[in-house]
Amino acid sequence: MSNLEINLSDLDYSRLNLTGNPFPYSGIPEQTPEIYVGQEDVLNKISNVLSPVIKYGRSSHLIISGSYGNGKSHTLRYIQSQIKKQFENSELNKPVVGYIGQPGESMLDIYRDFIYDIGPDYLKSNAQKYIGNCAVQLSREGKIEEDIKNNEGWNSIESGDVLLSDVIPEAMIKLSAKTKFPDFSRAFLNLAYEENSITSWEWISGESIEYSRRREINLTTNIGKRLSQRAFLALKNTLELTDNTPLILLIDEFEYIETLQTKTKQNMLNSIRHLMDLNPFGLSIVMACAPEVWEKIISEYHAFSERIGKEVNLKPLTRENVGEFIISYLNLKRKLGSDSLGPFTDSAIDKIFVQGQGNARQIITICSNLLDLSIKEGKKIDEDFVSNLL
Repeated sequence: MSNLEINLSDLDYSRLNLTGNPFPYSGIPEQTPEIYVGQEDVLNKISNVLSPVIKYGRSSHLIISGSYGNGKSHTLRYIQSQIKKQFENSELNKPVVGYIGQPGESMLDIYRDFIYDIGPDYLKSNAQKYIGNCAVQLSREGKIEEDIKNNEGWNSIESGDVLLSDVIPEAMIKLSAKTKFPDFSRAFLNLAYEENSITSWEWISGESIEYSRRREINLTTNIGKRLSQRAFLALKNTLELTDNTPLILLIDEFEYIETLQTKTKQNMLNSIRHLMDLNPFGLSIVMACAPEVWEKIISEYHAFSERIGKEVNLKPLTRENVGEFIISYLNLKRKLGSDSLGPFTDSAIDKIFVQGQGNARQIITICSNLLDLSIKEGKKIDEDFVSNLL
């Protein structure tokens, strides 16, 4: 009987003038992709939708359609990574971008995935910033004796110069007036307390918290499906107080709603539509969906589809696209950038393009396998080598 041998030896990529294999083995997009695999005009259309939202605050929504493997998930991940990178140190515009793997069965699923993607550390730092800003304002109004400079509010609390208990009551009043959701405001502020931060995070993220734990920080009820949209609005309004706006929701695999029962599907679309209607400013929802499902939504749910301003269709890659993104990937693992396709020959790229049928996921997987096999067998990646593998 043969044994399964796991080979842990390193491959010598230096033979190909590379420091490693730059292509994802499964063709699945990286969480923070460094390059975009697709047509340039797609990014231009996406930019035309998102730029006014970020600059002027006017809400706008987009559907990205495309067949399986044409790069919908990759496009959403790239949007997220680029916005985070561009506005990381911005003083004015600080978009909040959250990736949602699939819509689920209710607004609660979308809310929870968004919250988990932005994470507890992000919310905690914003809670501290908001409380610090309130401390600065109270100092200016003479309601606390300490003279606090801008951006020094939370530091003054951490150093003990200002008591948290002197700031929280005013912070709670101001925040509740903005959110119209006292429980959310209370949980958000409690993120700043080390002893309460875990319970507060669990509550804000939509977990069901037993009454005894909720009572410790005076929370009356859990979020649940009934309050999920209200929580979303409270989250958006809260983050606006620390200049974190707009909210950008990137919802992947929107075709999942086609698997839901008719009533559940209708409720889901109505919930998203209602969220759009309630937020004419500071919100952008970008959904990736299979074209056949989106066409069905257009024909059956006019009230929803009419609120989506633009549609971008991801087409199969051209031969030129394939050559360009292969060079971009190779440069990730080259010591010096180059316009060369090496170690791939032009004829090998032609063969890969035909075999992959313009499907980004298939082409990336093929390139990854070819690169490793070339090193193992000591052969160049030409048309014959590609033909033998495929």
